[in-house]
Amino acid sequence: MRRALRVSTVCLLLSACAHAPSTPQAPPGNTLTGVMKALLETLEADGALAGAYVVDARTGEPLFTHRENVRLLPASVMKVVSTSATLSALGADFRFVTPVTLEGSQVGGLFLGDVVAQASGDPSLGSWRFPETALACDRIAEAFQARGIHQWRGSVRIAGTDGVDGLMGPGWAWDDAAYAYSAAPTPFVFRENVVDLALTRAPGSTCADAPSVQLTPTFATLSAVVRVDANAERTNLSCMRGGQGVRCTWRSPQGGPCPQSAGVKLAVDAPQELFAACVDDALARKGVTRLPLTLEAPTSPMPPVPVPLVELTSPPLSELVRVTNKESLNLYAERLGMRFARERTGQEGYTALRTALAAELLRRGVPSKDLRPVDGSGLSRYNLATPRGMARVIFTSLQEPYGPALVDSLPVLGVDGTLAGRPTTPATAGRVRAKTGTLTGQKCFVGVAERPNDVEHPRVVFALMLGNMDEGTKPNANETFDVFSTALVELPLH
Repeated sequence: MRRALRVSTVCLLLSACAHAPSTPQAPPGNTLTGVMKALLETLEADGALAGAYVVDARTGEPLFTHRENVRLLPASVMKVVSTSATLSALGADFRFVTPVTLEGSQVGGLFLGDVVAQASGDPSLGSWRFPETALACDRIAEAFQARGIHQWRGSVRIAGTDGVDGLMGPGWAWDDAAYAYSAAPTPFVFRENVVDLALTRAPGSTCADAPSVQLTPTFATLSAVVRVDANAERTNLSCMRGGQGVRCTWRSPQGGPCPQSAGVKLAVDAPQELFAACVDDALARKGVTRLPLTLEAPTSPMPPVPVPLVELTSPPLSELVRVTNKESLNLYAERLGMRFARERTGQEGYTALRTALAAELLRRGVPSKDLRPVDGSGLSRYNLATPRGMARVIFTSLQEPYGPALVDSLPVLGVDGTLAGRPTTPATAGRVRAKTGTLTGQKCFVGVAERPNDVEHPRVVFALMLGNMDEGTKPNANETFDVFSTALVELPLH
């Protein structure tokens, strides 16, 4: 009862002072410090862990602290570390370039040989998110036409993928492996290493009837086996890695309504096969005939060097970072982190990434006790960070040329990305940008906030990290952030 009363009091105080004029000193309940101390202590009394750190964005002066040295799982706010490091090393205008060459010989309108793509680590190659990347296979087919090639006998190959780490990062959960959010950060990425699975039932079908299965794109090579369970406790669609493909179960409750459709994005382990199928599809649509490898064909000397066909170029790094942080894309964060590691160490892989990030954090004055990075996305349960360490990453980024690009990549409260659904007030609208992070029982928020009524500290950097949260914790993590973000913008500090 006492805990519920305290939360209610905090929220009432915040509501009452939401539009009050700012004063140098105010009663404790009407200040950021007073409201947040009460709220975080309430969470801790319920068994949660809570840490917060707020600093002036220009000077780094601490303005509010609460267990700022507690180490928790940063989850997806780790993306701020990897994306800021990549921006620092490569610059906001950097673009990935994937060269595609022909290795063989052309006899009139017939090409004998292979199409070879050099893996560049571009996470956006073939992605539907950008016009320039979605048409990658069509550009290859158009380049065939431009060379007068009407028939082709050969294969699609990927070069530059030797000596790769395991497909999953250290500390990733094995039961996440089937899903798009856990797609493997392979050196060659195509269509974000994802295909879409859609299930539908014909009118009049029962929940025990097998559904029709549709993969998108239609040339996808993923093997998906779907079974139904009509006696489950609730409706859901879950998938697991199995053999060479994915096994899914479509569940529905006995006697309950029978779902007519469902869909899920699935990860593929062999993006090179997806790319090859895409190239074949594009060539066929452009009228280039693929001859079977078993067919006898005229031979001629192979050229001594590959012949350039086309270069597939990514959007600028600033745009890749923007979708990474706005939409919390794990694959993008991992691939950007690997490119940063290669820039700094000459190698890719998680060992190289940890070495490179540790050196970058040391350069910024962030000690290992405040931030221990293991991967680039935050999927790893081995990452550790403190609110002080995470705030320091944002603060130091603001002092460097790429700072505006990083801030622009953060979701805007109530507007877009992972904060699109959060409520705002007239004062907070457009004034809070934050990367969110979520793992089971963990929730983190790291970003910047504008304080229009505070001449001395008009802009602040903040980190709020919560752990040991469950479905019964009141207020929940999002409600806690709502109070925190409103107080950051509207209330005096002390």
